[in-house]
Amino acid sequence: MPDAFIWYHAHEKLESELMSWLDEIEDKAGVRGKLFVRKDDGKTTFMESYSDVTTSTITRIEKHAAQHPVFTNIERRCESFMRIDKL
Repeated sequence: MPDAFIWYHAHEKLESELMSWLDEIEDKAGVRGKLFVRKDDGKTTFMESYSDVTTSTITRIEKHAAQHPVFTNIERRCESFMRIDKL
């Protein structure tokens, strides 16, 4: 199964709310994500990562995000990748 990476630009002050979002989405979608941050030239980018998730799980995560107030006016971008294992 692929890993999902969802990234977006948001104010750095939202960090604690985004950590709470991970708790909430774990309850709703049954998967625990990790949160990463990058701060460059006054722009803050957050990235959620979810390991070994199905397409339907990603869809559930994004459906809940679309209804969650913390993501109002935030454009989320989701990408999935398959890890290459050494043969």
